[in-house]
Amino acid sequence: MSVDEPQLKRRPGKDAVGTLSPGKQLHEDGSNTASVASRAGVSELVRNSSSYALTAVLALSFITRYYRIWDPAQVVFDEVHFGKFASYYLRREYYFDVHPPLAKMLIALGGWLIGYDGHFLFEKIGMDYMSNGVPYMMLRGWVALFGLALPPLVYMIMAESGYSVIASLLAALLVTFDNALVTQGRLILLDNIMIFFMLASVYSYVKFFKQRYHPFEAKWWAWLMSTGVMLGCVVSCKLVGLFTIALVGVAVIFDLRRILDIRRGNTLSEFFQHFVARAFALIAVPVVLYLSFFAIHLAILTRTGPGDAYHTSQFQMQLIDSPLTKSSFDVHYGDQVAIRHRETGVYVDSNPGRYPLRYEDQRVSSQGQQVTGAKDRTDNSFWIIKPMVNQEAFAQFVARRQAGEEISKDELNKWVVHHTDLVQLQHAATGSNMRTHDVASPMTSTNMEFTTLALNDTANAADTVWKLEIDGAKSNSTLLKTSSSFIRLVSNKHGVAMWTHPKKLPEWGHGHQEINGKKDPTAKSTLWAITEIRGRQITAEEVEEMVKKKSGMSFLEKFVELQGLMIKHNNALTTVHPFQSTPLSWPFLTRGISFWTDAAQRRQIYLLGNPIGWWTSNLALFAYFAGLVVLEACGMRGVDLVGSIVRRHILRSGGFIAFAWFIHYFPFFMMGRSLFLHHYLPASIFAYMMVAACFQFVFVHPYQLFTLRSWSSRARALLPSYSTGLVFAVLVAIQVATFIFFAPISYGTSTLTAQQ
Repeated sequence: MSVDEPQLKRRPGKDAVGTLSPGKQLHEDGSNTASVASRAGVSELVRNSSSYALTAVLALSFITRYYRIWDPAQVVFDEVHFGKFASYYLRREYYFDVHPPLAKMLIALGGWLIGYDGHFLFEKIGMDYMSNGVPYMMLRGWVALFGLALPPLVYMIMAESGYSVIASLLAALLVTFDNALVTQGRLILLDNIMIFFMLASVYSYVKFFKQRYHPFEAKWWAWLMSTGVMLGCVVSCKLVGLFTIALVGVAVIFDLRRILDIRRGNTLSEFFQHFVARAFALIAVPVVLYLSFFAIHLAILTRTGPGDAYHTSQFQMQLIDSPLTKSSFDVHYGDQVAIRHRETGVYVDSNPGRYPLRYEDQRVSSQGQQVTGAKDRTDNSFWIIKPMVNQEAFAQFVARRQAGEEISKDELNKWVVHHTDLVQLQHAATGSNMRTHDVASPMTSTNMEFTTLALNDTANAADTVWKLEIDGAKSNSTLLKTSSSFIRLVSNKHGVAMWTHPKKLPEWGHGHQEINGKKDPTAKSTLWAITEIRGRQITAEEVEEMVKKKSGMSFLEKFVELQGLMIKHNNALTTVHPFQSTPLSWPFLTRGISFWTDAAQRRQIYLLGNPIGWWTSNLALFAYFAGLVVLEACGMRGVDLVGSIVRRHILRSGGFIAFAWFIHYFPFFMMGRSLFLHHYLPASIFAYMMVAACFQFVFVHPYQLFTLRSWSSRARALLPSYSTGLVFAVLVAIQVATFIFFAPISYGTSTLTAQQ
């Protein structure tokens, strides 16, 4: 990976780059006569140039990230989400999000350190921070620390990989003056935190790889463990951190292959020790960290909050002040219940209105009484649950309840509804029974129509019998409870389940949702809950009893449920967004993202990469892959264009950078969810590093004289020639000029013209 790797294990009489040339003398410090002689004429400025370059990068990164960080004093883009989540942590209220928790907890940590109490919920873009007393500058400044660190990390990675001061500085400056990275890196957002851990993972692995000739020593273990910790952190920020794990994983496979080579002189026992050490540090440690961050996440968010509804009733009941704990009680036959759809939140409603004789597509309906999904609960939303057995005894039980007669608890328990009971649902307002039959529904012709049937129509009574299934029930003895039980109503005759979808019925349907019979009764979208029993008032004693009876959940049970929901909802993010884009368009910057707009002052923050920088990166990537073809072709013809040291660096270090770009970019082509330009930002950094690598391969000669052993080492030379310095200056000047040109929309600080 770095330029100093020999073909086999280092042996006495060899320096860091291979066999000594004739006429060179090896000194005790590992240097040779030629290098000592060259060092004697090197100025202190050149020798310390790496430290000066890193300091300059740090200063410029600070300026670009913190410039007018207080402006705008309004909620910008996804601050509406991640600022809100930070507030929920500080309020300890449970929320749900598709991303792992580490980056959001770090944002909340910044708020906690400055004494912010989470009172503001970042409800929409453009809300004013100042009037709401939000310490937004400190929150942005805290997150900007991670963005500030990106250019120095890029410099350090390049230097540790054996590149020259000038090439390392070029990569860092390109990242420093990238408009998209600056815009993303100074707001309350997740990506720069994730990218920080991504680069820290790469840096740690490079440092570990350079310790390969000192296995199992303290530094070897330190950098191996550091790599594992950083990998655990990156995947705990966003699941796309798995790409970084894949990058390091592939590098480890090549490393283990090298160790297994018999020419290295390692025994199988030594190989096994290397394998186990890497498996522990790079698999076990990230997994433990990932689980630990979720454990902390769940330990903080102990109170009921906006994320409750995504979870099972058992999960919700673990939260302090959960409504389910206060409203989950047995449902009895004869109760008038309101039934609500779990996903869309509509109530099962019916009214005397009829389906039209013909729909717009000329299909004929039954003209039966409408059964639809209504957003609001009304008198039309209540249904009486009736049993299909012991109907005479049930009639007497109902009569006694209606007469106000006191009924013992034991007798009430005889009439509790159970899992798999066969029931009828009588509409309380119109007195007819819910029915599905073999007539196509209004909007979904493949599903069955839902309507009602008069009580005296005994010929079709079989259409009104429903099997009530409680989701997750382990036996038929499971009791139906309000709020905490999710149920399916499956037609006993037709086998279809009651279902709805968000699309609204035409005008005749009063703006309600269609309810029909779905032929896949096991679908998650067929789940409903009984949210209310008319006239039922819970007592304090009942609340206390329910709290005592609630079943607990282990951390692993909570984790598995939450992880499944995260993956499911992340894959479901397919809604068309005006600023979404395709992966193919990202390297060419054909579409950005509007983060914030102030129409009155004609100001805008628009996420856009540095066009010249990104297009130059594309050329560098193309040049690298084309160069590999040329090198291979020449090698086949026995022509050595660059020498073994340079060739090895091109293949190993250049290949690592190229694969890093590839693995952080191409997986997005296989994703079905909505995608945006900011998903390319991790890959764009490796593309910038490829520009610097190609610059080194082409312009920096003699190669070994200019390479750095580490970012803190002293340089032996700075510039190979004035022409190299000129190329460097032109590349940086164009990058800076383009950055300044687009700065008004990167910072949103300038008034734009109507044309702009």
